[in-house]
This record gives sequence, C-alpha cells and structure tokens, in this order.
Amino acid sequence: MRKKPRQARAQRRVDELIEASALEIVARGLDATTTNHIAERAGVSVGSLYQYFEDKSDLVIALIERLSNEILDAVDEALADVLAADTRTAVQQLLEATLAVVDRRPALYLELMRHWQTTGVLTVIEALEDHTMEVCRRYVLRHHQRLQIDDLQPVLFVIVNATLFPLMRYLSLDDPGFDRETLIATLSDMVAGYVETAFGSRQ
Repeated sequence: MRKKPRQARAQRRVDELIEASALEIVARGLDATTTNHIAERAGVSVGSLYQYFEDKSDLVIALIERLSNEILDAVDEALADVLAADTRTAVQQLLEATLAVVDRRPALYLELMRHWQTTGVLTVIEALEDHTMEVCRRYVLRHHQRLQIDDLQPVLFVIVNATLFPLMRYLSLDDPGFDRETLIATLSDMVAGYVETAFGSRQ
C-alpha cells in the first residue's frame, strides 16, 4: 500500500476500494479487471486510487490479506473446540471453519485461487501456514501425553502444507469431481492416520 489511512474517512475510502476490487474481479475476472474499473466501481477517480495503492496488484494483495484475516479470525473462534477434540475431529473443525469463510464469497475465492501463483496469494498462504502451525503446536502441547513428538517443527510443516495445498487446489477448480465433505473427510483421515501411525506407539 502506498499510503496507510490515518483518518476514518480515508480508511473508508480504502475499504471501498478493496471491496470494489473484489466485486470487479468476480464480475470481470482477475485478468480483465483494471484500476479504472475499480475506481469507477468505488465512485472515485483513478488519481484517488493511486493515492493509496501502487497498482492493481497492490490492491489484490490488500484484498487477499483481508480475506486471510477473516479466515484466521474464524480459526481462532473455533480454537477452544479444536484444542479439546481428538486429532481427526480437530482437523475437520479447522477445515470447516476455513471453508465456512470461503462460502461467503465462493466466486471470489475461485478466481483468486486460479491465479494463486501470480496474485500474491503465496505470501498470504505463508501467513496462514504460520498461524496454523501455531494452532497445531498448541494442540500437540495440550495432548502431549498422547502425542509425544520429539521433533515437532518438521512434523507440523508436513501436516500443515499437506493440508493447505490440496485445499487451495480444490478451491481453484470449477468441478473437482467430488464434494467438499469428501475433501474434509479425506484430509482429516490423512492427518489423523499419519499422527496415530507415526506416534501411536509412544502413547
């Protein structure tokens, strides 16, 4: 972002521009959307847009960061139940919390995920990875008598990334060939199976 808003009016303008970006991306597709379209949708001049954002990519990154924060908030809201659950249920609850946020704007997520390598999505995915790894670390500590993992960092790296990237791929497809419940069940079984197989003998 070129300039961070300091007043409420400026913050409203930034919020309007980010929301206009989301609406235009859904309506036109990411590639066809321009800063002119976004400014018109927001009811401001292009010059006003450039006071806050360098270019379209800058706006898209701001939009993705906002969507990411919504997902992180949903994960945090589910945290108490997640920490108290068995491994499979914990994974299922995390995925359901994430996808409930996606359901608010499925067309937007579909378009952004189709372009995840070029839109700055990966930077935000890294933030999601870090946050999810912290949630998983807290889960393992909560269940340390059952899950005695000697070297936690590589285990969490594998678990989190083996879950995030199939989820991203699923969200990028119009028709993946199976429903969401199957995806959640498969990923939950995969993580729980790995944890119980690798560390069950230590319980």
